[in-house]
Amino acid sequence: MYHRFRRRGGFSLPGLIVLAVLALGLLALMILRFSASRRGPAVEVSAYLAPTPAVSTAAGNQISVPPTGPAASAAPGDAAPGDAAPEPTAAPTPTPVPEPEYFTVSMVGDCTLAEAKTRRGWGSAYQSVVGTNYAYPFANTVEYFRDDYLTITNLECTLSNTYYDSIEQFVFLAPAAYANILSEGGVDFVTLANNHTMDFGQNAYNDTKASLDAAGIPHAGEDEIYIFQRDDGVKIGLYCLYNQLTYNAMSIKSANGQQQLVAAGKEKIKSAQAALMQAGAEFTVACLHMGREGYYETTDTQVELCRYAVDQGFGLIYCSHAHRLQPAEPYNGALIFYGLGNWSFGGHTNPGNGTDPGAYDTGIAQVTLCRRGDRVTIDSYTFIPCCISSSAGTGLSDFVPNANTLNNDQPTPYAEGGSAWNRTLSMLNGTYEGANYNTDYSNVLTAMNNG
Repeated sequence: MYHRFRRRGGFSLPGLIVLAVLALGLLALMILRFSASRRGPAVEVSAYLAPTPAVSTAAGNQISVPPTGPAASAAPGDAAPGDAAPEPTAAPTPTPVPEPEYFTVSMVGDCTLAEAKTRRGWGSAYQSVVGTNYAYPFANTVEYFRDDYLTITNLECTLSNTYYDSIEQFVFLAPAAYANILSEGGVDFVTLANNHTMDFGQNAYNDTKASLDAAGIPHAGEDEIYIFQRDDGVKIGLYCLYNQLTYNAMSIKSANGQQQLVAAGKEKIKSAQAALMQAGAEFTVACLHMGREGYYETTDTQVELCRYAVDQGFGLIYCSHAHRLQPAEPYNGALIFYGLGNWSFGGHTNPGNGTDPGAYDTGIAQVTLCRRGDRVTIDSYTFIPCCISSSAGTGLSDFVPNANTLNNDQPTPYAEGGSAWNRTLSMLNGTYEGANYNTDYSNVLTAMNNG
């Protein structure tokens, strides 16, 4: 028989049983929570830490490697519990862009500071006109060269106080003091790699170099290099080459002989560029003596070798020899001037004999280089059309020479926009339609070849 026991003011037996069950459940729950608390708090960290790689311990278990950088998935400005807020990342300092520096290189045509030996003593001869007024030849153009960085010309005469003679007609001998014409005119460098360098042999050539040195004019001869630098300006490497690569000198050789000359020229050009770079040149100029005298068009060999020089790394090509203004060409980031004609030219008192107006046309090519850091490139170029003479009574706007026009050896700019100005520019862009001028040098070339 089941009796329900109830104490006064207490619990009945069933109530006690219920309380006991509840107490046991509470005790079990406390034991479970105590056991769990010994493993540490269960914190969700995936919202604060980027996924990290796992490495194996010796026991084969996996443990997490703490990240070494900021949490990739953390919200901007948030921090993991217990951590200080991260410092904002400073923006990287931009690399300063070097300020550009600009340098002007001027180039003019042939300077022949003497008359041919058959004209010595004539009233129109170079020495008769110039005398000892060394500033005279460049008087009307020196303003273009005073403030440039480098002025280049081709010197086609011997400078010496010793009298030399030759069996040839077209040889040119000037007093040693005529080197001052170049310094007075603002010329900074001359190439001696041409077909007149050895007009009177080695001793006369040595005299020429000594005269230039005395006047402070840097120079380089056949297959020679020179590094030009003014103050802390750009280092310009110059290379000079003739190697009998003119049309006239090559024309009397066999096809095989011509190929050998071209191949040898290429090898020299390639070696020169390498030598200039090794010497520290930042920009290089090739002064090449080639082309055909009296012609406004280039020769195939001329184009081939000039472009080859650019392909080897030369940035500017200055050609001489034709005694006529020839086209200019941009090529692979470089500039090629195939021929700048004559400048102060005593070789003829009336070039073209009054039948070839272009024989009097020339100009000043001015190329602006830009140095930015350790890189030097061509920025731009300008050309100033000029006449090789300032003869009295001739208008330099619509100038056309005739049989009585005398060359007075003083180059002068043409009036801008005039017909002479436009005629000159047509030669530079290759559209000039004037006739070429043929000169017979067969006797000279034969003697040279046999020698």
